Amino acid sequence: MDVAITGTPGVGKTSLGECLAVSGPVLSVRDLALEYGCAVPNVMGPLEIEVDISSLAALMAGHTAGLGSLVFIEGHLAHLLPAEIIIVLRLDPGELRSRLDGRGYPAEKLNENVEAEAVGVCLAEAVETGLPVAEVDATRKSSQALAGMVLDILRLYEAGEGFGTYSPGSVDWLEDVTWV
Repeated sequence: MDVAITGTPGVGKTSLGECLAVSGPVLSVRDLALEYGCAVPNVMGPLEIEVDISSLAALMAGHTAGLGSLVFIEGHLAHLLPAEIIIVLRLDPGELRSRLDGRGYPAEKLNENVEAEAVGVCLAEAVETGLPVAEVDATRKSSQALAGMVLDILRLYEAGEGFGTYSPGSVDWLEDVTWV
């Protein structure tokens, strides 16, 4: 089963992926884009790239075959790549602002990402795919705790039990707008 782990930059996808690696291979959207020649440099710096997600999605068909029964694809565009289920990480916008500021994000990019998280852009895009989507609040949770939650979601999914508290719409940052 291919599982997309997505969310706004800074919500903890990569750290979560490191914890999930004991359960199955974790593929990075960034690494896949570089591998398939679907990346171009970004104005934010030499380590940043823009991903041609349409081309990457087309080229990835069958990429995970033979990697195991459980494969994770992580990145803020992972929900736009082939997968069976999408898990969207969410993070309190105030905490996200602190993380991105600590990473040296320029003010414009920082504000853009905080606003995207506040209104749930990744979640909305994930839901629009028509695939099963679960939503996880990563605020004040360790990567290990999040990995346990992801594995819980996968057990629920495989058992056909729905997502319960992980259903889309369970996280709402719009009630508290003091962080804008």
